[in-house]
Amino acid sequence: MRNPVIFAALDCGLWTPGFPSTLTRAARLARRGKYENAAQLLESEVYNYRDSFLFFYLLGLCSLYAGNYGGAHDYLSRARELKTREPSVLLALAALYVKRADSRRAISFYLEARDIDGKNRIAKRGLNILKKYAGSDDLQAWVESGKLRSLFPPFPHEKLNPARLALIIIPPVLLMLTVGAFFVVKNNPLAAQKPAREGFAESALTQTDKREAAQSGGVYNLILTEKQILDAYENARKFFNVGRDNSARIEINRIMESNAGEGIKNKARIMAQYLEAPDFEMLKSTPSAGIKYAEAAKDPPLYRDCYALWSGMAANIVEGHDETSFDFLIGYDKRRVVEGIVKVWMPFAAAIAPERPLEVFGRIEPSDAPGGFGMEGITIHQPVTGF
Repeated sequence: MRNPVIFAALDCGLWTPGFPSTLTRAARLARRGKYENAAQLLESEVYNYRDSFLFFYLLGLCSLYAGNYGGAHDYLSRARELKTREPSVLLALAALYVKRADSRRAISFYLEARDIDGKNRIAKRGLNILKKYAGSDDLQAWVESGKLRSLFPPFPHEKLNPARLALIIIPPVLLMLTVGAFFVVKNNPLAAQKPAREGFAESALTQTDKREAAQSGGVYNLILTEKQILDAYENARKFFNVGRDNSARIEINRIMESNAGEGIKNKARIMAQYLEAPDFEMLKSTPSAGIKYAEAAKDPPLYRDCYALWSGMAANIVEGHDETSFDFLIGYDKRRVVEGIVKVWMPFAAAIAPERPLEVFGRIEPSDAPGGFGMEGITIHQPVTGF
């Protein structure tokens, strides 16, 4: 039976020697060079750890070191879906593309890893090697010489048992922080206020903006009263400042589709520049932060550029060298009811099995397709064999 405390610690990336976990045992085997044994141990637990980033990263790394490149690609791709900006995963995937002599994709992954960690030595080494052998057949000879392993990320090391460490450290630290915070707030009440998000101050309305909140004349998709416009704008700022960017985007779209004055629309555009995209992991753990299909289908313009994580089946798949598209049968993952069909297009090649359900994380976009919108796919997740 899964112990939620153990699994929570593991999913945070903590090795806990005090717990007899599968991941700890596999990591120890891998560090002793027993990669195939470690991979076999992990594969026997694939269902129990199906939402664990650490599990799929470790299994992918064991497969990579064992020379099982196909399995490594599947497992590391799943790890990337769970944590899209983890440099170690990007480095491992880049090494796989070096093995395939797909320099373009390898460079893309190395550059992304370097953007996240500017001092990453493996990313720098990988880019230098690809630059050195660009346009020649020597890269394959370099790979076959056994030097590819120099581009593999290392296995993680064990840390102190966080459960035991927490029992020792946390109580006194919390006491000191509580006492310190009490005196800081008592002497300076403003210290308790959370600082505004970047872009929040620039989005504040002037008195002129408020006086000219609504325009008369013209053709608009929405006709709102001055109060409705001002309420929508203040809701957008409120959501924006607390990081609920999907909700802020909806209110901004409402304003842009309406008869709101140009002053308010210009401030809404400024706010929109600071909105950030969530990721697969965040929407998976917080479904309320995403957009439901029924909401988007009811009023597509209101949900333009919002992000969603939907489940279903793929049909009419078209696979290209640099892109993939398909008709997404929303809600049909259980093969009962199709809530709707959305055209999904992705700016990358992806192997999709039409007989298995999948999840798509993407951005909602206006479209001439039936329903009035489609989705730009950012990440897809489809269970691997044995999942």
